[in-house]
Amino acid sequence: SIAIIGAGPAGLTLARLLSLIKPAPSLTIFERDASPSARFEQGGTLDLGAETGQAALRKCGLWETFLKYARYDGEELIFADKNWTELVHLGGGAGKSRDRPEIDRETLKGMLLESVPRECVRWGRKLREVGEDGSLRFDVEGSEEVEGPFDLVVGADGGWSRVRARLSDVKPRYSGVSGYEMEIKKPGERCPEVDKMVGKGSFFGSSDRKCLTAQRMGDQSLKTRSWYLCPEGETKETIERFGKRGTLDQMLRRYEGWAPEMVELYRQGDVERMKEYTLYELPVGSKWEHTKGFTLIGDAASLMTPFGGEGVNKAMKDSLELTELIEKSMALSEDLTLDEAVSRYEQAMFPRAEKIQALTLKSKEWLFSPEAP
Repeated sequence: SIAIIGAGPAGLTLARLLSLIKPAPSLTIFERDASPSARFEQGGTLDLGAETGQAALRKCGLWETFLKYARYDGEELIFADKNWTELVHLGGGAGKSRDRPEIDRETLKGMLLESVPRECVRWGRKLREVGEDGSLRFDVEGSEEVEGPFDLVVGADGGWSRVRARLSDVKPRYSGVSGYEMEIKKPGERCPEVDKMVGKGSFFGSSDRKCLTAQRMGDQSLKTRSWYLCPEGETKETIERFGKRGTLDQMLRRYEGWAPEMVELYRQGDVERMKEYTLYELPVGSKWEHTKGFTLIGDAASLMTPFGGEGVNKAMKDSLELTELIEKSMALSEDLTLDEAVSRYEQAMFPRAEKIQALTLKSKEWLFSPEAP
């Protein structure tokens, strides 16, 4: 019996892959959200790598479904300084693909959720406690519920994972970077110059140890984000103190002297849907001592900032490799226990994760350095 904590891309990929094993293990996903649509918004767009996210989707049997939504023209990437001087412009689409097509995070999650047996997912389960024996204690609508024990509990419950707390004392640390996100609906009508500036994929503007970014979504809207160095908690406190419109005014002052077209990325956003982000990360090379009956995937294992673009790819690769080893442990021809399979997964994942974490950290440090861009 296997419990997966968290129904994000990592947990759902793992659930889909495990459900395809013959015979499939007993499987339950526990998710704190009350329903698939409980959250108002859950992220931007993701580029999936051939050997990671794409490989996992092929193994999931979802490749043809993915191709219906994959945006190869979304690979277009523009990098500029604060004067709107283009420093890098990579094309996307036919003949220019780097084989990292984009897909909206919510679309990816929806695809994966549809592919998992409905009875496997238990919504509205907020994990409170992880027992040493693999039992799980949840808050469910104000009351307590105990599940298990399970043979294996997989933490796919994000950066502040309660499963990780059973395995390690290491906690995420503040990355030094925070910011705000807004959305521009129908940018072609609302602000055609901004729409043209962003292109079909992603736009990055970096100078003065600050960064403005925009991503083209599947419905052609734009997700815009402003990132900068500040003390922990400042972005949240600013919204509480000035409100969202006042926060927008504060933010625009930060970008005085930047090209007007770039600042318009924020003037044109829907301020009522503004969200603040305080970015955390786990130390590069974070590990835990193998503990029978428990393991971690995705952000729960190795939380990173988004500046490497590899978080979901790494998470889906985790799910793929863990499933392959669990399947071997279930085969009569293999002399491999479930516990040994999980340990092998961890020993292979740790160095792979460390490389990705190091590259992500280097990217973050460069983006917010005085020398950038």
